[in-house]
Amino acid sequence: MRSRSQAVKLTCILGLAVLTTGAVFFEGGPDEVVYPRQTIPVYFNHDYHVRKPDEAKGITGEGLDCQFCHENVGDSETSADRDIPGHGSCDTCHDEWIGDEDEPAPTKECARCHKDLAAGTTTTAARLSVPTPNLIFPHKRHVEAEVKCTECHKNVPDKTVATRDDYPTMDRCIACHEERDAPVTCQTCHPSGVNGRLVTRYAEGELKPRRLHVAAIHDADFLHDHAVPARRGPEYCDSCHEKKDCTSCHDGVGWDARYHPGDWIGQHSLRARKDDFRCQSCHRAQTFCFNCHLASGVASGGSVAAIVQHRTVRVDPGTNAPVGPHPMTADGWLDPVSRNFHGFHAQRNIRACASCHQEQYCTTCHAVGGIGGNPHGPNPERLRGNTASKRNARACLKCHSPSDPSWR
Repeated sequence: MRSRSQAVKLTCILGLAVLTTGAVFFEGGPDEVVYPRQTIPVYFNHDYHVRKPDEAKGITGEGLDCQFCHENVGDSETSADRDIPGHGSCDTCHDEWIGDEDEPAPTKECARCHKDLAAGTTTTAARLSVPTPNLIFPHKRHVEAEVKCTECHKNVPDKTVATRDDYPTMDRCIACHEERDAPVTCQTCHPSGVNGRLVTRYAEGELKPRRLHVAAIHDADFLHDHAVPARRGPEYCDSCHEKKDCTSCHDGVGWDARYHPGDWIGQHSLRARKDDFRCQSCHRAQTFCFNCHLASGVASGGSVAAIVQHRTVRVDPGTNAPVGPHPMTADGWLDPVSRNFHGFHAQRNIRACASCHQEQYCTTCHAVGGIGGNPHGPNPERLRGNTASKRNARACLKCHSPSDPSWR
């Protein structure tokens, strides 16, 4: 029996595994969307057919290899192939039970395998219903790789009739692929559409991540809990979802109480000052912040040229009062040696600045001949022709002429 300390250690290890990998290798049986429900109204004993006989030990069996009956699996390249043995395979050993067109077997012989005939209520055997799995699976490739049947269908040799419950679950597939350095991307096994994303809607229902995915399991709480897995691996979400799936809720327009509390107007500045990237998942455009701040009087839409610029203070010429929400002189907002210098804040979180200020507000001081410091730093030549300017020259053009070769 495990000691309490051992149990605690095991719990901690499992918890750490979940937090670091986001996955636990456990499934509660095959997914009904991937492997649709089947109807197999026959008697069969896999255990007897594969068991090797031993007369000395009184063990009976046929000792057959799987491919003796499932003779087509070596050539099967799609999950739609019919790999279940029919009368033609059974006839090899049981021709007296099956008969032929000229001399059909009596119903009592058919009843050896067909359950509904054994009941004596009908003379027509019900057909098997084995829908095609919604999965990409080539038996041929696995046979050529010398993967044993029991590596995927490990319980079948001990069973009577094998069903969908004996198909491999995702954890077993991933473990085997990792051991053999085979691909483990979603598209390796799951069908994808023309857009490259997984097909998730089938006649049997919607394909959703299950227990294997832990943090990403799409249960009733996922609406509120999906932020964690989305931040951890957005590319994982992209396997199934398009951006419109996110923006249908996160549109950045309305005020949705599911995401923001009632006093969010008063609280959001604290979150924004942390440079929280969660804000950008909905609110991407600068104008979203600026327009609201302008309407509420937090930002000024007037020309900055009307404001007298000083090295230590920025005031309105009419009232001589500091302009804007910043403490200005009192807290060293414009003093380069102060720890509260606005340049440090801009470097730390330029998005907060951009929520009220546009580029021309900065270039009034930080431009050629301006009273502010050089925004390029001590080595401006290192910026010439760099990746940032090539990708988006908009910031450069606020000061530089397009024909100016000095910044190209």
